[in-house]
Amino acid sequence: MITVALADDHKIFCDSLVALINDLDDFEVIWTVHDGAEAIEKLSVDENLPQILLLDINMPVKDGLEVARWMDENKKPVNVLVLTMEEDDTNIIRMLQYGVKGYLLKSVSADELFHALHSVAKYGFYYTPEITRQIGKQIGRKAKDQIPELKEREKELLQHLCSDMSYSEIAQKMFLSESTVDTYRASLFEKFNVRNRIGLLLKANSLGLVKL
Repeated sequence: MITVALADDHKIFCDSLVALINDLDDFEVIWTVHDGAEAIEKLSVDENLPQILLLDINMPVKDGLEVARWMDENKKPVNVLVLTMEEDDTNIIRMLQYGVKGYLLKSVSADELFHALHSVAKYGFYYTPEITRQIGKQIGRKAKDQIPELKEREKELLQHLCSDMSYSEIAQKMFLSESTVDTYRASLFEKFNVRNRIGLLLKANSLGLVKL
């Protein structure tokens, strides 16, 4: 069972979301909060940690940006999926820098939300094409980096990372051990100065090395 928590200040919306998620076979909502300070308090207790946190941005006391930054600084092992009305590029980029695993607008359908939850649970990330394009454009405008020198295996891994394959599936595809793939992945993260897979792909896309 995949555990989920919700941080959203709209109680009716939150209650409806709890009912929808609990109807899914593989998911269970273990707690909800309605402001960022409550979220941090809950996340401070290790036994309360969910596998996925659905996080709004606009909340009282502390907003979702502050929650995501606190989680990043404290290295909480929780996959954050942002669910918000905020389409501002700056907020999207900041959330990505804080290590969130997905960014959804509240206008998405229930089916897409369910798909996002499954994707985050299975692959560790989910971004809609629209949000991905916005992030890519923003990174492209700001990117001043030169294209790093890559080994052939790193180039091959970079292309495979554009798929929805897991790391174990990529290892099989490349006829490598998972630990060797982890080594190439860490090298790519360092060369591109990113923290996660989606950040790597977006920066590589902005430099013309991959096509999303």
